[in-house]
Amino acid sequence: MHARDIAALVVSENARTRYLTGYQRYFTATHVPPVHAVVLTPEAGPYLLIPRHVGLAADEYCAAHLTHLDFGEAARIDAIGQVLHAAGATKGRIAIEFGYLAHDLTEKMKIQFPAIEFVNADPMMRLATATKFPDEIALLREAARLVDIGVAAATAACQRGVTELSVAAEASTAMLRNGAEFINHMTVRSGPHAYGNYPFPTARKLEEGDCVQIDIGCVYRGYVSDTNRTKLVGRASKDQLRLLDVGQRMLEAGIAAVVPGAPASAIWQAAVDVASRAGMAERVILPFVGHGIGLSLHEMPFINEAATTVLEEGMVLAIEPGVYAEGIGCSRPEDMILVTARGAELLTHFPRDRDLN
Repeated sequence: MHARDIAALVVSENARTRYLTGYQRYFTATHVPPVHAVVLTPEAGPYLLIPRHVGLAADEYCAAHLTHLDFGEAARIDAIGQVLHAAGATKGRIAIEFGYLAHDLTEKMKIQFPAIEFVNADPMMRLATATKFPDEIALLREAARLVDIGVAAATAACQRGVTELSVAAEASTAMLRNGAEFINHMTVRSGPHAYGNYPFPTARKLEEGDCVQIDIGCVYRGYVSDTNRTKLVGRASKDQLRLLDVGQRMLEAGIAAVVPGAPASAIWQAAVDVASRAGMAERVILPFVGHGIGLSLHEMPFINEAATTVLEEGMVLAIEPGVYAEGIGCSRPEDMILVTARGAELLTHFPRDRDLN
């Protein structure tokens, strides 16, 4: 904020308010009109503004001041104005979330505060949260441990005649019973759903020879995990085993490319080169091979061919290259890794596709 001459930061997106104060209103439905906000200046705050029907104990948030809001959008805007006035930030540049707030709300704030120049908070927040503090890394380690438990339960449930929804239920239950506070995403794809990237689990029953793609993640104390494994039902064909081998080697190459100072695109190139050498370039159908992860599922950097973000020590990545073949199956193994001074440190440890099958 000092470097960009920002007089105040106003955020409402749930992961960001939790980052700044420990409080978030929802796990899902984060694009409903915001009902709370956090205000921070370089010298004061954070100020937490929450609906008046929400009661928080003193140890359930970390803010310099707590305000309960009256009903209605106008009351929220007025309350933000009062906080800005109290903090001495009624003019200059104030950063708000253009990518999260509705256009009409942004316009109303501009009218309410004509002396303020509003700038976009999104790039600043993405940059600030891309590298993790030690306590964040500890929480992500635990989130990763929990998703390993979920994958173990899911793969064990992959039997002929079992539905995708039943596999998802086993994975979800295992993570919640072991300490997850929320299931962030739960995708179980089998047979044609797997190579077709179907978006959610269904009542389809697993069949002999199915590739079952398990892409799941949970939230632990605000931090998200993500991993992906492919489990074969019954005996794998030679073509399926070759897919599993190439997918695993793509992941291994991508992880080996992780080093501080390298562009994120180096991970893409290393993974795709493996597929190309195996004659499977046309089976790389996804436009990315991974992403940053932390407060949200997808953070900086988004790892694709054009990614210019420079890898830094303290970043946490989910690397997930894959190959897909209609009528055969898929392999898209994914691991969470921490970028260290020496390279990549694995946070997830469940056996990968080739080794699993």
